[in-house]
Order: sequence, then structure tokens, then C-alpha cells
Amino acid sequence: MKTITILVMDGVFDSSLSITLDTLHAAQAILAARGGAPQLQVRTIAAKARITTGAGLRMQADLRFTTAKQAASDWIIAPGLGYRSDQELGACFARSDTVQAMRWLAAAAAGKAKIAASCSAAFLLAQAGLLNGRKATTAWWLAPAFRARYPGVHLDETRILVRDGPFLTAGAALSQLDLMLAIVSDVAGQSVAHLCSRYLLIDQRSSQARYMMRDHLEHEDRTVIAAERWIDAHLAQPMSVTALSSELALSPKTLARRIKAATGISPIKFIQRRRLSHAAHLLETTALPIETVAAHVGYQDSTALRKLIKREFGVTPSTLR
Repeated sequence: MKTITILVMDGVFDSSLSITLDTLHAAQAILAARGGAPQLQVRTIAAKARITTGAGLRMQADLRFTTAKQAASDWIIAPGLGYRSDQELGACFARSDTVQAMRWLAAAAAGKAKIAASCSAAFLLAQAGLLNGRKATTAWWLAPAFRARYPGVHLDETRILVRDGPFLTAGAALSQLDLMLAIVSDVAGQSVAHLCSRYLLIDQRSSQARYMMRDHLEHEDRTVIAAERWIDAHLAQPMSVTALSSELALSPKTLARRIKAATGISPIKFIQRRRLSHAAHLLETTALPIETVAAHVGYQDSTALRKLIKREFGVTPSTLR
């Protein structure tokens, strides 16, 4: 028997919680159809008996932090918190129930439970100190805020799933689907996870990169914003870090430091991602040939663009159409 405990906070993102429950219910049904004793126990835990979701629904929790036994959980899952900005998350961390949740998570981690979180709930693990020195991901638009708050975490916001030791983090809200398939595979086997994906029509993905909209990233670094605007205005032209730093009246070293702090990547990678983001937009919204798209974003060779899209987004250009 494997026990899975779902951490439910006031303001939890409803779809993230529903995906968690529905996927586990599907796994339970598949296992039951195979016969034998029940193999999955699913329960919810909160700071109080009743919680209110982000959409205002009321829910009864099975357990309270003060009474739950840590050793009983094989997996603890924290669905997305439903907060869309660093300011909202900061207010959440000041709440007494959040403080209780972080203490409970820290004790659970010490007890060797595996812990998973998606979207803004990854902030909860980081705030509790559980991700220091580890790799993680979160919702792509919150990446700059996450990186500023937790410089000791190796963040890769392009990834949908990141596993590091006992911790599993996922990207934006509906990446909860990918997270749950990974957990079902761990507790019930790959064949059950595969059947869940078939019944629920879940396509597994590996990257958030294709979904990123750079204008929606939550950072306020004026230098990086200016760099984005200059790159976007000169996409079709040859471009170098030296030219970009000169345009912004900064040394290449200073520019690299500012971009790294805001985005976690080098200026060269930053330029490349801006180009690929625009290429993906053109492929999704126009019928332009790949050769024309490549020229629009500064690649003379469409083959190079094809390879980069496949490497960074995990799909072919035709998949984006």
C-alpha cells in the first residue's frame, strides 16, 4: 500500500487540485480492475478542517498538520497555490497556515517522504529551505521572481518536470498532469501511468519553452527590458553581445551579470531565446514557410532553426502550426 498525501492550502488552484485527484482516482480504478488488494491510499491535509479554493469552493480536509504522522506518506503533493505574482506569494508566506505547512513539509522531508510541487507551489518548497542547492522548475512567468528570492536553487524554467533527489517540481498549472503521471509511474508502475494518460488524453511534454511569452515574465530590470526591446527590433540583423552592450552603454560583463540575474542564462542564450520565441509565434500564427520565418528572426539557414526548435522546445516546427 502506497500513501499519497495532498497538501491543500487556502487559495489552491482548482484545476491543479482536480488534476491531482482525478489522476489518482484513475490510477486506483485501473489497479482495482486488475484485482488484488487496494494499492493506493489518497488523503488531503491542511492547517484547518475546511479550506477555500482559489475559485471559492469549500473543501473538507482529511488530516490536520497537528495530527498527521509524517512517516505514513510515500509522496506528498502540493498543487499550484493559485497566486500569480511575487507580491501575492509574499503575502501568502506571511500567513500562519503557510508557516505551518512549511514546517510540516520540512519534517516530512526529514522523514524521507518524496515531495512534489507544481507552479507557484514550488515557491513553498524553496521558502521552506528544501530546494537549496537543488535543481527545480516553476511557472515560467514567475522564474525571475523565483530566481531573485532563491539564488541557491538551480532553476530551469524551460523544463516542465525537474526531479532532484526526493523532490519533483513542475512548471505552470497544467503541468500538474505531467507531475501526476510521474508520481503514478513511481507508485503504481509505468503501465498504469500509460493507461492513465490514454484514458485522460494526456500528452506528456518535456519543455515549457515553447509556451513562454517574454513580455509576461515578471521581472522589472530596466536593463533587461531595454535589451529585449532592442533585440526584438533587430531580429533579422546580425547581432552580437558586444553590439547589444554598446547600445545599452554597458560593458559586456555588466550586461551578462544583469541578464544572468534576471533570467539565469547568458546574453548569447538570451538573444537566441528571443529569436526562437518570435519564430514560434510566427509559426503558430502565420502560414509563412520555415525559410521565411528563419530569415525574419536572423537565421540564414532554416535547418539551423529547425534543429534549435527541436532542441529547445522538444517539438518540430510543423508541430507548432
